[in-house]
Amino acid sequence: MAELQPEEINAIKPDCLSGTALEQKAEAVGLAKTQMEVGRTIVLALMAGMLIGSGALFMTCVKADPTLGFAASNILGGFCFSLGLICVIVAGAELFTGNCLMVMGAASKRFAWTKVLKNWVVVWLGNFAGSLVLVGIVFGCSIMAIKAGDNTIGAQMVTVASGKIGLDPMQIIFRGIMCNFLVCLAVWMGFAGRTVIDKIFTTIFPVMAFVAMGFEHCVANMFLLPMGVIAAACGFGTETQMALCTWGGAFYNIGLATLGNIVGGCVFVGFVYWFGYRKKQA
Repeated sequence: MAELQPEEINAIKPDCLSGTALEQKAEAVGLAKTQMEVGRTIVLALMAGMLIGSGALFMTCVKADPTLGFAASNILGGFCFSLGLICVIVAGAELFTGNCLMVMGAASKRFAWTKVLKNWVVVWLGNFAGSLVLVGIVFGCSIMAIKAGDNTIGAQMVTVASGKIGLDPMQIIFRGIMCNFLVCLAVWMGFAGRTVIDKIFTTIFPVMAFVAMGFEHCVANMFLLPMGVIAAACGFGTETQMALCTWGGAFYNIGLATLGNIVGGCVFVGFVYWFGYRKKQA
């Protein structure tokens, strides 16, 4: 089968990309990322950290309402969190978890594995820096004391953070695997879309699913955990929750979630679809 040209892949048509064309699009996106200047990559990674953090904050504010039932709280929280990934995909930004799909281009020898690792390191650090910038801005907004019935946003931040930090190591890793399996599916399907509404619609449901099921997204946790540690230091939450919210616990969770996210995105989405649609041509 002849390889499609970029103008054919990107042409505006009513149908979505699928199969080989979609895999080629993913490889082309990965190649463009390896060719991007480091300065631009850093700026776009900072933006992605702030965008994902904004979605996480939106989710936290909604879940602070104690009158919501279990299902409603998780579904609404997931819907609100999808704001972050929608903005990353539609507006454009460099997100570590989505960049796990770069393995497809490397597997086809479009670029070296060292370039993938370099991109991951730069983007991961940029995402973390952007998340911390947003943490500082949100702290300055003084929204932690806002009441939601008998709860406060600050107390909800501590509840979320302590729940994540208190997980066993293997729980964090496996939840990280499931999380980025779903996130990379959303990104993969976003590549298929030719219009903004295509990209939005394909993003919402996988993101809602991973949030509702309590999986671990390392970039979201780069915002949620530092925010929870600061909220606990300000006196929000119970004594047990406050004791769990430490910087060491936050970094430990983020590190393990990162490992799980790499496995989930690279192995269960990137390599699977590369094998299915490209391997014989490599």
